[in-house]
Amino acid sequence: MKRRLLLILGLVSVNSHAELSGQSIALNCFNCHNRKPAANSAIPSLSDYSQQRLQQAMLDFKYDKTNATLMPRIAKAYSDAEISAVAAYLSQQ
Repeated sequence: MKRRLLLILGLVSVNSHAELSGQSIALNCFNCHNRKPAANSAIPSLSDYSQQRLQQAMLDFKYDKTNATLMPRIAKAYSDAEISAVAAYLSQQ
């Protein structure tokens, strides 16, 4: 029984560090950001940004090069590879 518990805990531990797909991360982005440009919105739409610009913006938030209330907290939760993946996904939408 003890051995099974350790095996299960080990599997959960391994899975908790798995990289998320760009599409999975983008679903979180769309909670605040519109998919299409919206008039009179303080939160920018992500539809007109290149992959490079999206990635750099996220990295700037992550490494405190750009000040904001919420985005630095969100960006810090993702690895650089995950940020690259979401930028690639969003730039093709």
